[in-house]
Amino acid sequence: MTLPLAVAAPRRSPAPVVLAAVRRSTRAVLRSPALLIAPVAQSLFFLLVYAGQLTTVGSSYLGGTSFITFLLPLILLTGVATGAGAAGTLVLRDITSGYLDRLRLAHGSTTPFLVGPVVAALIAVILQMAVTVVGAAVIGYRPASWPGVLAMLMLMLMLGLGVALLSTALAIRTVSASTTGLVTLAVFGLSFFTGVFAPVDDLATWMRLIATVNPLTYIVETARQLGSGDPLTAAPIGVAATGTLAVAGIAACALALRTARKNR
Repeated sequence: MTLPLAVAAPRRSPAPVVLAAVRRSTRAVLRSPALLIAPVAQSLFFLLVYAGQLTTVGSSYLGGTSFITFLLPLILLTGVATGAGAAGTLVLRDITSGYLDRLRLAHGSTTPFLVGPVVAALIAVILQMAVTVVGAAVIGYRPASWPGVLAMLMLMLMLGLGVALLSTALAIRTVSASTTGLVTLAVFGLSFFTGVFAPVDDLATWMRLIATVNPLTYIVETARQLGSGDPLTAAPIGVAATGTLAVAGIAACALALRTARKNR
């Protein structure tokens, strides 16, 4: 008598699970003022204060470039760093509540449920950047070309992806709220060691040296050149820096997940 061959169960597509995780995380971000409203309020606050106090002074040494055009990329960068950090916060909540462990037992993997918070954080970042650009336009921002503005926002979104992934990796690895926020804090702090209110060449010697080796300087300068229509001299290093950050985030998440599995 011949035994029937075992039929392998069809592999299920992870897409429905990922979409469900994205919807859940997006609702969590939209319902949490600290994760959505706070970064928007921060960006608009710095934009209004800096533009209101320094526009006249800045226009005198920027050679025809409006101070708002010069300032906006830095405002977007700090806001993106704050907003993208929501991914780590969401993952940390799911870890401490035991939600991720229950999902791992039910589905065999937690990876789709980590994609959800990252995508949700990036959705929040897109909304945040849109509100910030509209706010800048209300007080006088007039870009050289809107396609250039779109390219600038895409560059910032890539930066946000790297921050979201790294904050997620820290949440998995440390299960600590204070440590999870270190990525946002580091990017926010380093942003002030770029050409914040003046071009890098006009900074004091010691600050110019720091800004020259700071990778965020080239991201900010690339964004400024995209928004103003100037030659993209900083783009090779700026794009490489954002890409490296994203790749480092993916590698850090993979390593953190591997370590977490070993420690179970």
